[in-house]
Amino acid sequence: MSTLIQNPDYVPSARTSPLALKLYDQPWDDDNDALFIKHTLEFLVTGQITPQEAATTIDTHITTDCATRHTALMARPDPRNLTPEEEAQNLTMYQIAPNPKVWMEMFFKAITKLCSAFPPYHAGQNALVEMFQILHGMERHEVLYGRPPIDPAKKYSTVTMWALEENDGNWEESADYFDFEIVYVLAPYRLRNYNSAMARLTTLGLVNCGWMAALRHLLPGDYEYPDLMKRPIDGPNKLGNYMLAAAEWVVRVDECRFVYRECSKRERIPEVYRAMWSMERWREWKKQFGFVHGDERFKEEYRDVAGRAYRMMDEVENENMHSG
Repeated sequence: MSTLIQNPDYVPSARTSPLALKLYDQPWDDDNDALFIKHTLEFLVTGQITPQEAATTIDTHITTDCATRHTALMARPDPRNLTPEEEAQNLTMYQIAPNPKVWMEMFFKAITKLCSAFPPYHAGQNALVEMFQILHGMERHEVLYGRPPIDPAKKYSTVTMWALEENDGNWEESADYFDFEIVYVLAPYRLRNYNSAMARLTTLGLVNCGWMAALRHLLPGDYEYPDLMKRPIDGPNKLGNYMLAAAEWVVRVDECRFVYRECSKRERIPEVYRAMWSMERWREWKKQFGFVHGDERFKEEYRDVAGRAYRMMDEVENENMHSG
């Protein structure tokens, strides 16, 4: 029996049903803090707590932990350095001082595991997106970070919670965690789910994942674009699977409007790291969706999704043409 058939990520039901959460697939990373984050997010996506409860729980826990660590740190005779006993245990000041950044790492790593699990606009995905919106909408507050400054007159370092729009949507390297995880997202429906979550978070201005969009793999010059003449059997399947994921950026009106708006800012891609959007690419993506929709080498599911993506792109184009 094929290993793909045995793998639940590849069964037909994966098209509409959630996949395994993958939250606990690296148990060596699961200390009590990581488990707190993972359990809270698991309760969220399984409907045991609301997005508001999840957001409040996570924010309160991180804020309280950092405040408690700061109080204990400042009570030490030397709050900037380790004791001999701590050095003997190979501890670091980052394990002792308030460290919201390590909480962000645990949070976003867990989030990316969940983003590949849920089909587009499934209740689990909706809960994650809504939690992000609530966190972003919270009143900004500063959480202390690291050791106190050498000069007491200088300001203590802080992290501003939850200023997701900062650093061009890569607040506390939030988007980089999505980039790290994407190489492990291999199954077609996982990749589709992942792109759907990224497209929604990007469109809403919460995490800028645009430069990771599977749309890049629909460009004939991309390293993943197959030669359909040399690969007549698996070539259409490979391109079709990428197309399912890429379509999540344009098959619904809000995401499609976002992509068009970004593409309309320039005709061609500049020589800039992580650049994705241009009108030249918009036209090529639309051409590729039209090609897949009309080519009988692609199975019906691919052709159907490609047709819907093409029509939505056409609709958004016309919408902007008439408004201009």
